[in-house]
Amino acid sequence: MAATRHKPGSLLGSLLGLIGFSAIAGILVSATLTPALAVASTTANSGLDVFESLPSYAQITEQAERNRIYGMRDGQPVEIASFYAQDRQVLQWQQVPRTAVEALIAGEDRRFYTHGGVDAPSVVRAGLSQLGFGGDSGASTLTMQLVRQQIAMDAFIRGDQETYEQQYEASYQRKLAEMRLAIGLEQRYTKNEIVLAYLNIANFGGNVYGIEAGAQRIFGKPASELSIGESAALIATVQNPSTRNLFSADNFARNQERRDFIISSMAAEGYITAEQRDEALAIPVDEAFVNIQPPNNGCIAGYDSARFFCDYVQRVLQTDQVDGHHILGATPEDNAAALFQGGYQIYTSIDLNLNDAVQAMVDANVPNDETRWQSGAAVTQLEVGTGRILTMVQNKDYSPTEDAPPTATSVNFNADYAHGRSGGFQPGSGFKIFTLAQWVIDGHSVNEQLDATREKWPQGSFTASCTGLVSEEWDPQNNEGQEYTRMTPTEIMVNSVNTGIARMASEMDLCDIHDTAERMGTTPANGGDWEIFAPAVIGSGSNVTPMGMAEAFATIANGGIHCEPTAIDRIVARDGSEVQPPAQQCQQAITPEVASVLQLTLETVTQRNPLNNPAGATPVISKTGTSNGVVQTWVNGASPTIATSVWVGNIVGNYSLQPRWNIRSTLFRGAMEEAMARYPGGEFLTPDAETVRGSASELPNVAGQSAADAQASLEALGFTVQVANPIDGLQAEGLVEYTAPGAGSLVTTATPIIIYPSNGALAAGAGETEAPADPNAQTWPNLVAQSLTDARATLSGAGFDPANLQVSWQDYGEEFLCQVLAQNPEPETAGAPGDPISVVVGTNASGGDPGC
Repeated sequence: MAATRHKPGSLLGSLLGLIGFSAIAGILVSATLTPALAVASTTANSGLDVFESLPSYAQITEQAERNRIYGMRDGQPVEIASFYAQDRQVLQWQQVPRTAVEALIAGEDRRFYTHGGVDAPSVVRAGLSQLGFGGDSGASTLTMQLVRQQIAMDAFIRGDQETYEQQYEASYQRKLAEMRLAIGLEQRYTKNEIVLAYLNIANFGGNVYGIEAGAQRIFGKPASELSIGESAALIATVQNPSTRNLFSADNFARNQERRDFIISSMAAEGYITAEQRDEALAIPVDEAFVNIQPPNNGCIAGYDSARFFCDYVQRVLQTDQVDGHHILGATPEDNAAALFQGGYQIYTSIDLNLNDAVQAMVDANVPNDETRWQSGAAVTQLEVGTGRILTMVQNKDYSPTEDAPPTATSVNFNADYAHGRSGGFQPGSGFKIFTLAQWVIDGHSVNEQLDATREKWPQGSFTASCTGLVSEEWDPQNNEGQEYTRMTPTEIMVNSVNTGIARMASEMDLCDIHDTAERMGTTPANGGDWEIFAPAVIGSGSNVTPMGMAEAFATIANGGIHCEPTAIDRIVARDGSEVQPPAQQCQQAITPEVASVLQLTLETVTQRNPLNNPAGATPVISKTGTSNGVVQTWVNGASPTIATSVWVGNIVGNYSLQPRWNIRSTLFRGAMEEAMARYPGGEFLTPDAETVRGSASELPNVAGQSAADAQASLEALGFTVQVANPIDGLQAEGLVEYTAPGAGSLVTTATPIIIYPSNGALAAGAGETEAPADPNAQTWPNLVAQSLTDARATLSGAGFDPANLQVSWQDYGEEFLCQVLAQNPEPETAGAPGDPISVVVGTNASGGDPGC
């Protein structure tokens, strides 16, 4: 670095300063020869306290370099991105090209290998230059330059702008400090170690530091392959990177002037031959000379399908904590400094094979160049039992720039605001799983009969103890205006019945439902509190993320244990030591018994919705979600090994996706099939019978009793009972033919019971004179619990005509579909071959024959 020349008018001040500087500089030069004697005698006799005010030693510090992020491909780690404050790749001595070393010595410090850190002739020339004698000349040796760059770099990392700027000001005191530190450096390190540190710290323009990064970015090759001219051109940059760097054609002429001087100096020092000199000088510094490579800093330059995941990892490193501290430092400042210093190898959970396959599906089904609406799609897949993030893709390209095109964004739709700047999306009916979960937690049965008819809920019908909510009047409706009557929670989930969910929620605390959602892993995307009001139970409340919904289904699949998502498996520092990443955090969110019932119910949902049922024998739980107006659509689910959340919807706006409703299912089914092929196996829990039953009990059989007696006995048990109009029945007129729900159905006292009395029209002997009973007559077989097909066969085998079988249909839950629930006449009672028999058979919420 050239010293600043003083104005002639300040000659006297310069002279006095020079005398003091020269005296101390002379002492320092002497110290390079006999350091102990020189320093001791001078500090005793000179009257100067300079040695007390300067650091007594120096050391080569670690330089900032790249952090590298790795994903997994075929079970092996592969680099997917690097990020850095300074683009540097630190080399070892054996990796440094000889031409670069020789160019540096010839161009910057020809006597480097003979002086002790301070070069006496250079000090004298610099002093005379300050007085206006001779041309510009600096006293800095390579070692002194290294000292200055290290002090400046350390100050920059600390945020000490004042110290940083001082290193580039003309000051005798600074120069003396550099000399003293250079002497200390020379006494501690070998010459080659100092040269290596210089080549690793030097700036080659912009954000490019170190000869390896310079070679790669400017010439498109590793430093080991640099030619004489290329090495000299890089070294020509170090004195003034802003005006001589090779990234701008405006600098070519200035660089070539300095480069040619260095090449000639290399020949003069005997490093190269005259022929090599002439050959190198003959090549101009122009566009053909360089091979500029684009920057590879950050996620924008990372592996294509994993760029949003890369961004997620960076945010985890910057914001998440371990044991109350940031991952790489105790404080935010320490953590930022560690990331700036770099050198970390970050091994992550992303499965690139799976990620690529799912990305291809998203690109094919939800293209990013849609212009009719702002279309969005995202898929998150988590490993059940660990929370490791295996897939994180979306339909937009990654771009952190403000002027990103419509096909790109920096917002990660999969993550919350803290980890992706997303505000999330309304979950629609996907949120119903939390009402179901709380229903089971509160002791209710998934097979008890509920009234799912549409009704207006007056103000105050719903409880929210945490907010003191007085709910507004609510008139929930079902998709496409469908109407339902009596059904079980299982059927409510299968058909996604809003009116049924409203009925369930009316018997619970809305705050409990949202607390359960949070324990299972689903939280508001904005990081705030839930918006708690009655319609929130059908997904009209707070926005959520695919990550959160995948967490909830992973919790169910994992036997009720929620594991926080993890993106980082290992962190290795530059010295090979391990840095503790965020530890796996798993805790019981719901009991295994509750989880087993949710698995049973949501597996039924999958089986009854073929579009969401992946191929193969592996069990899968799932639930769709659709917001009002089909603005946002979801399918969330899990196998025993993989949880998946698929969102397809409007980034902004309210464009109806009705014609594209099933794209979500195409993506879910395909993503799950790809994932289960790579992570196969596993089983769900055996449903806990007591939890399945809950607080429900079997409805007593009152068939054959008078309607009045039956009503009285059921009301005595706490039921609300209604007597319907008489129906054609086998019982005598006025006696109960059957009830709805049927005898043996799981019910609670909140379940309204309807009694159907008989008009006697089908009773034996109706309209005829009753004949005496034949002691040799046939008896009716027991048909209860048989399938309708088997019941017909049983009747035929017992000598009865199955054509006389009369069927009444009753919704009793999916597991009893097509099974005989009750019969009349009772088993073992007498009957003739041509007598009719009445049975109640399980159906679904739609009523009628479900295909038995």
